[in-house]
Amino acid sequence: MTDGMPDRTRPPAPGPLRPFHFPPVHRRTLDNGLQVIVAENHAFPVATLDVMLPSGALAESEDRAGTAALVGGLLESGAGDRDATEIAEAIDALGLVFESGSSWDTTLAGMTALTSRLEAGLEILADMVLRPAFPEREVERIRDERLAMLTQRRADPSSVADELMTHYTFPDGHPFGRRLAGPARTLSTLTRDDVRAFHESFFVPRGAWICAAGDVTVDQVAELAQRWFGDWKGAPPPARVPEAPNRFDRTTIVLADRPGSVQSEVRVGHVGMERTADDFFAATVMNAVLGGVFASRLNMNLRERLGYTYGASSSFGLRKLPGTFSISSAIQSDKTAHAVSEMLRDMRLMQDEPAPAEEVADAAGYLAGIFPLQLQTTDGLAGKLSTLAVYGFPDDYYDHYREGLLAVTPEDVRQAARRRLMPDRAAVVVVGDASELRGPLEALDIGPVEVVDADAVLG
Repeated sequence: MTDGMPDRTRPPAPGPLRPFHFPPVHRRTLDNGLQVIVAENHAFPVATLDVMLPSGALAESEDRAGTAALVGGLLESGAGDRDATEIAEAIDALGLVFESGSSWDTTLAGMTALTSRLEAGLEILADMVLRPAFPEREVERIRDERLAMLTQRRADPSSVADELMTHYTFPDGHPFGRRLAGPARTLSTLTRDDVRAFHESFFVPRGAWICAAGDVTVDQVAELAQRWFGDWKGAPPPARVPEAPNRFDRTTIVLADRPGSVQSEVRVGHVGMERTADDFFAATVMNAVLGGVFASRLNMNLRERLGYTYGASSSFGLRKLPGTFSISSAIQSDKTAHAVSEMLRDMRLMQDEPAPAEEVADAAGYLAGIFPLQLQTTDGLAGKLSTLAVYGFPDDYYDHYREGLLAVTPEDVRQAARRRLMPDRAAVVVVGDASELRGPLEALDIGPVEVVDADAVLG
């Protein structure tokens, strides 16, 4: 501060982290195997209750890909004695917020409600989970809507680049190599029988969880769970555990032609890590330094120093099995080749040189500082309980989460980069004008350049 005025030539120093304590976690298990996990927060008369099923898109056969997501989208289309309109009216009358969906590992059906409306809401939720109607007309409507969305996505170069990146991360035929919601070639064939068969096989209590957070107690939730779900029976079939080798043994450029484009959608990536990886905290901080926050190296290099893009970022796609690692940016066409070389260079620098201690501390401090913001709602808190349940973490995992981030050292970051980044085995996906891009990309001499038809590849 000079002459009583703040110094605006430099950003203010971060303040100390505020104290934070994750609520105690309480558990019960019903006789049918359904597990109840509760975190109490009585600040407001609101609670979120999520039913987490132990199977998601990975449970599908590949010729029925998209079934799990379709089931999740149909749960409000009729259940028990109510049709879709009656469910919508009941939800509106009670002031409930329902959500449903699927991941690779799980399928979710949940709600947020005033505590006074929780029991009435749970009656509707139980119908959706246990007694969905799956009307033929609704199955066709939701399926056709998703096919139309796929067509729209194919007109968006960013979406095309994302799908191609997923496809070229894993070997041919690997389930993770396609969209979680299924490609058009299988989604278009799904029927009511497919939906009902998935529900019958995988909507079962053994291995499932009710994750509740907010103005509730474990005794209250366990009693409600017993009342509405106690007669539920069944166990899921054994889970698929496909190996997830990286697709390429050398960096390979895949160029999807989009004639006339004035910019390119660029993705650089490869197989990532599983959520339970022993170097999760080090890899998370490493990713923040590389491309996970606004002040990351990728963004400062490609946006601030070179002016090639509005933004560049990197991320891990985490699940039970190794998922994805990807760098993402939209780049000026004439700067695309140089931007690709800079992305790979930044990856290598993470491996070759320990990051400055201040850079690592800033990244870890930022992640630790924003973590409590994810828990300000009962929905966010219930989501963290789901993570504990699905990945088998101990109940005190989040009590030490920020400590895990803040304990990461520069050498930890370098070792995580060496273990988790593959600049010499990456897929480089570029969606843009091939007539302008192919020559400069080949001149990089980092690997073969393959021009592809995105529609033919993705199906």
